[in-house]
Amino acid sequence: MNVIQLLENDHREVDELFRRVHLSEKPETIDELTKQIVHDLSVHAAVEEQFVYPLLRAKVDGGVAMADEAIEEHQQAKRLLADLEELDAGSADHANAMESLIETIRHHVEEEEADVFPGLRDAVDASTLDTMGDLVEQAKKVVPTHPHPLVPGTATAQLVAGPWAATVDKVRDLLGGR
Repeated sequence: MNVIQLLENDHREVDELFRRVHLSEKPETIDELTKQIVHDLSVHAAVEEQFVYPLLRAKVDGGVAMADEAIEEHQQAKRLLADLEELDAGSADHANAMESLIETIRHHVEEEEADVFPGLRDAVDASTLDTMGDLVEQAKKVVPTHPHPLVPGTATAQLVAGPWAATVDKVRDLLGGR
């Protein structure tokens, strides 16, 4: 699958999780949805930072600025995700952090789908986008599954710290029953 389609699918899936959080009243349901959101957004951010943003920087006019802005938005989201992991799902603090996350992610998605993805479609041939999609699908199996807001969102930082973080995350998920 084309990398842009794959990432757009991720966007729709996370937005559906946000919708379900808004409809949920049970703290245990909100907790499970939060865990899924944390996982999905952590994986999504890692693959964008490792694969998509370097391509954006190299191929798209204005891509460096777009990538820098997207990475800053990722860092903000990672801080919120880390907070959500620590907060009680039934608390007002959790609800406030979730609303901040939803606002941050929806803004990020809007910019990505309006500027980043069209820029990539114009600058990168379909075959490369398909190959990138295959790489990203495989990478999703081995990237971190929790936020690491202290790790910079650059490809180099992700490639250096990512394997260690992913290993810790996989053990954490295994012990936590995920």
